[in-house]
Amino acid sequence: MVRSGRHARVWLTTVAFLSLAASAPAAARAQVACEKCHANRDFLGGRSGADTALYVTAATLAGTRHGSLACSDCHRGYEIGYPHAAAARVVPCETCHESAGRDWAASVHAPTAAATGDAPTCVACHGSHQVYGKADRRSPTHPLNVAATCGRCHADPAIIGTYFSSAGKETARVAVEHFHTTVHGAALSRDGLVVSATCNDCHESHRVLPADSAESSVNRANIPATCGTCHVGITEVYDASAHGVAYRDGTATETGHQAPVCVDCHSAHEIVRADQPRWFLDVVRECGTCHEQLYETYFETYHGKVTRLGFALAATCSDCHTPHDMRAVTDPQSSVYATNVVATCARCHPGATTNFAGYRVHADAKDRARWPGLYWTRMFMIVLLTGVMSFFGIHTLLWMLRLALNRRRGGAPRGASGIHPQSGTAS
Repeated sequence: MVRSGRHARVWLTTVAFLSLAASAPAAARAQVACEKCHANRDFLGGRSGADTALYVTAATLAGTRHGSLACSDCHRGYEIGYPHAAAARVVPCETCHESAGRDWAASVHAPTAAATGDAPTCVACHGSHQVYGKADRRSPTHPLNVAATCGRCHADPAIIGTYFSSAGKETARVAVEHFHTTVHGAALSRDGLVVSATCNDCHESHRVLPADSAESSVNRANIPATCGTCHVGITEVYDASAHGVAYRDGTATETGHQAPVCVDCHSAHEIVRADQPRWFLDVVRECGTCHEQLYETYFETYHGKVTRLGFALAATCSDCHTPHDMRAVTDPQSSVYATNVVATCARCHPGATTNFAGYRVHADAKDRARWPGLYWTRMFMIVLLTGVMSFFGIHTLLWMLRLALNRRRGGAPRGASGIHPQSGTAS
């Protein structure tokens, strides 16, 4: 009886202890139970680098966005004990971050992650336990770190060779490399300006879609709105310009080109400062992509010939037509309108007059319909110069032929005196 009573007391004590343990807060039980193993290097293998992902202490989570959470909030079922139950699982991040989860699920990364596992997931970009806010300098998603975070995949030769090796993917292959040389990349890496645009500012953070998707932030139809998020003033000017109006109306040029958007002139990943010589030399080519005829006539002018030689001193398209507020010559607000063109020229040529500014910059001497006077003047000069050069060319050839024949016959050229140069006597 005594022994049986003692066993009963032990059993009751055990039950009471387990009941108290079960009634304790889940966070407290998880914290104590988890750290007993996961803060013990010996238990995880004894080596400093062994099972690093499993080595989690209270200090690991301290100061993070998840510092107030218990392990069991994300690792459901693991708090029951060790060995862990078969039903234990990691709760998906979208359980709490619903909006971000929906965006990621709709992105180009989600199906690739599910199919091959080599696309970024929440943990790949934000970390597993040390998750910091994007304003925290330690966070992989801090503006100064985003390019490096994205570059872990987009600068990886294996990833590039797998997903960006086909034709039409040239920009994607060098996007990270070129970004650091752009005005945006240099502002971040060299000047530390966190207000400068980085990858997620243009491509979004979670809903990353290819450019050919109508819903993508970098789809051509959405580019003005995307760039306008930062460049508000320039977007307002662009919207009122001839390009902006044509973009909204869907109007094409005479050669069938669509109205340009930001990336057509500035490119996507090679944006340079507009005060750099490289920009001045490239801007004419950029404009000439759509305005082919004007491109050709520009290089017939003094400005064009100086620019073609590689000098950035002469006026280019944006100097006369303005960088973003370019308008038709018939628009009274245009910088090249009849009453405004003198002031436009005077920015480089002080003292410019109406006669000076009346120079036909883009006149095409080959276009008889639009420039008949210039066309026929050109034709007259071509005929005149061709006739004169032909006449004197034939005359010179005949004269040389006559001299050659006279030498061959041993006679003196016609018109010579026939006096020997040394004796002074007639030969």
